[in-house]
Amino acid sequence: MKKLILTLIVVLMAVAAMAQRREGTFTVQPKVGLNVSTLTDADKTIADACFGMEAEYMITDMFSLSAGVMVSNQGGKYNEDFPSPKYTADLDYANIPIMANVYVLPGLALKAGVQPGFRMKAKMKTDNGSYDIDEFYALYSAVSPGEEPKVYKFDLAIPVGISYEYNNVVLDARYNWGLLKVENLGPAYYNRVFEVTLGYKFDLDL
Repeated sequence: MKKLILTLIVVLMAVAAMAQRREGTFTVQPKVGLNVSTLTDADKTIADACFGMEAEYMITDMFSLSAGVMVSNQGGKYNEDFPSPKYTADLDYANIPIMANVYVLPGLALKAGVQPGFRMKAKMKTDNGSYDIDEFYALYSAVSPGEEPKVYKFDLAIPVGISYEYNNVVLDARYNWGLLKVENLGPAYYNRVFEVTLGYKFDLDL
């Protein structure tokens, strides 16, 4: 029995050593996933896709820095009372997560960082169709001089999360806490996004 336990320990240690990436390793990781997002003044969340690429450099065996680009569909649902219709705010961002990753166990990393985001699209979806918010606000400004509502084109978030890697396959879960107002009209509200992705790491020689 003792020999069996000792053998299992040796095998587990060997597997752990193989799973741990070495200092100086550089990887790129295409990834796809799902966002569950809302805006802080919205009534419900929405779920939609995200995808992108991330590069990671191991500074030590336990600490790395990573940066990437993620195309992320975000927004929230509004259940307004009559006469206002129910609608969904549909916002697309190109996010740039810059993360510090601490490997607390082989393959298991805790991460936090900063994430600039650049809005690409802003639409309002109702039962009667889809409307470009930028065009709607431009029309609003034309008929209401002195008022210039707009959805900001820059966002900034604090992402925190955890990931697990096995045989180069990476499951990653993050929460992105928006810091900047989404638009300048009415009370301030912010992006809140829970993001789960699945990726595959490719090792590159520097």
